[in-house]
Amino acid sequence: EDYPRIQLLASRAVTQWRQRFRGNIQLWRKLFKGERVVKEIIEGAPVLDATINIVENLPEGNEEKFTLIDLASGRGYISMILSEVLPPHKVEKIYLIDKAWPLSGTVDALPHQISWEHLYGNRPEEQGGGCYFKTWPIPLHTSKQDLKQRCTRRQLRRAIFDKCQGPVLILAVHLCGTLSLRAVEMFNDYPEKVKYLALKPCCLP
Repeated sequence: EDYPRIQLLASRAVTQWRQRFRGNIQLWRKLFKGERVVKEIIEGAPVLDATINIVENLPEGNEEKFTLIDLASGRGYISMILSEVLPPHKVEKIYLIDKAWPLSGTVDALPHQISWEHLYGNRPEEQGGGCYFKTWPIPLHTSKQDLKQRCTRRQLRRAIFDKCQGPVLILAVHLCGTLSLRAVEMFNDYPEKVKYLALKPCCLP
């Protein structure tokens, strides 16, 4: 009730997901579990609202695009919504960071890993074939990172922060315990690049 605009935008985003995955009912059933998606939208509404406002307020004509980093992303529902509703000319890409993603270059996820078929899988031929990756308005990139490991700070610097040309927004929803500390450290490590940290933990250390 507090975020009617987010309710509307999220509904439109879910409609776009359904259109994207039509013809692949098995994937759609794995991805879209109604109660879970609704829960993600409700709990992420303040972060979605603030992120959308920040991006929309970037002056037109600004050549620098935002990079979004979604920490402990899980399947990436928050990022998937933002990919559908944010203006692509203002956002370069979104990184989905989670230790449960498969390693880069892996074809299929192992049983204990998050399946990335909805991001990198192949579309049915009747939908024109190709890869789902190219169908997202703003590119969604996964990165397997364990935020509790100290070496992850160096890895993220090389893999993401050193490559970002524009401002960075960090989204940290559902972080547990010490993961919240890692998010704050990341924010403090890059004062010139990170313009916003949305921290909405489920518990604090």
